[in-house]
Amino acid sequence: MSPSQLESALADLRSSDKDVRACASVTLSRLGKIAVSPLQALLNDPDWVIRYRAAEALGAIGDIQSIDSLIALTTDEKDHVRYMAAKSLGKMHDPRIPHILKRLLTDDHSYTRRIALEGLARSGSDSALTPLMQALEREPDPDVKNAIGNALSQIKK
Repeated sequence: MSPSQLESALADLRSSDKDVRACASVTLSRLGKIAVSPLQALLNDPDWVIRYRAAEALGAIGDIQSIDSLIALTTDEKDHVRYMAAKSLGKMHDPRIPHILKRLLTDDHSYTRRIALEGLARSGSDSALTPLMQALEREPDPDVKNAIGNALSQIKK
């Protein structure tokens, strides 16, 4: 892909059309490593939709150079951005990630908690068992409780 195609996909992330933004994220993720640096720059954008889509594309690329930037997004003011940061981190393998995902088990939003626990389950880390058991005891959302049960089963296998 040419530099102009990269620039076009980056510009499409700012489209008012949700479908155009989604396609741009897919296009950027397919570019791989050449898109990592421009996407990381967008993680500080004032528009939460841009941060969300940039985090999504970085997660799809899976480059470990993105981990620190994605970890920083787990404290973003916007719940959608925290969710996508957790989802993207959950796809990667790095010893720092389970600790971050465990912290997100207490996020204000149920979908962020659910995606964090799914990432923990994928990690297969035995160290996730105790935090997941604790989360199960305090979780008010029945869908998240069910997902915790599934995650515990997956880790115990």
